[in-house]
Amino acid sequence: MISRLLGLALLLGGCTGHREARRLEGRFALGDPQGEWRSVKAGSADRAWFHNGIGASIYADSNCATRYDDRPLQKLAEAVVYGIGSGEPLREEARSVDGRDAWLRVVDASIDGVTMRVGVLVLKKDECVYDLLYLAPPTTFDSGWPAFESVLAGFRSQGG
Repeated sequence: MISRLLGLALLLGGCTGHREARRLEGRFALGDPQGEWRSVKAGSADRAWFHNGIGASIYADSNCATRYDDRPLQKLAEAVVYGIGSGEPLREEARSVDGRDAWLRVVDASIDGVTMRVGVLVLKKDECVYDLLYLAPPTTFDSGWPAFESVLAGFRSQGG
C-alpha cells in the first residue's frame, strides 16, 4: 500500500521535461522532517520521505520553464488531488512561503480504495511551480503534520 501511495505522489509530479525545465527543477532547499522520517527514492519527484510508524509520506516536486503552470494557486492545489480527493476540503488557507504567496489544502482521499488524508501546498517562484505533499492515514495524519510544517518552514528557492 505504501509503495502505491508514494507512486501516486510521484505520478502527480509528472515525468517529462525540457532541458531548461530540468536545469531549474529540484533547485530548492527544504527543512528536515526530523524524527523517524527516512529519505526514500523520489522517482520522478525531487525529494521524498517516509515514516513507517505512521504510514506517511512527504513529497516535494518542482515543475519549471516549459512545465510551469500559471493557473491560480487554488486551482493548482485542486489539480494535485483531482480524482482522489473526496468531499469538501478539510482545511484551506493562504500562506507566505519564501516570500511568495502559497496555498495549503487538506482533503480526504481514496487511493486504491484506501482512505488517506492529503495535505498539499503549492507556490510559484522563479519560473517554477512547487508542490509539497503530505499523505497519511486519517488516524495518524495529525501526528506527522509537524514534520510537514518543518519541511515547509525550510523551503527556499535556489533557482534562477
